[in-house]
Amino acid sequence: MTYAGLGAAISPTVERMDADPVPIAYTALQPGTPVQTSDGREFGTVVAVLVDAPVDVFDGINVRTADGTRFVDADQIGRIFTTHVCTTLSWAETADLRGAR
Repeated sequence: MTYAGLGAAISPTVERMDADPVPIAYTALQPGTPVQTSDGREFGTVVAVLVDAPVDVFDGINVRTADGTRFVDADQIGRIFTTHVCTTLSWAETADLRGAR
């Protein structure tokens, strides 16, 4: 594509949509999304997103781990991205998570 007066060809660029994780709301979170500790270590995947329906409040997520399905409270969720969930938990704290709700 050439623009008048510029005298040079300009090629359009296409930005990659997957270059950086995109923050999302809990309502867009999908089962199978990896879940990480605060230092980025993956400890499971999302099984279900839990909502307190009467008041429409995010309650947390059930996570499939090597030790079974565990519940991560909404207060323990740092950020949610299209590619993963970042928790505020350390690796040691993941061992203390209670069973799924």
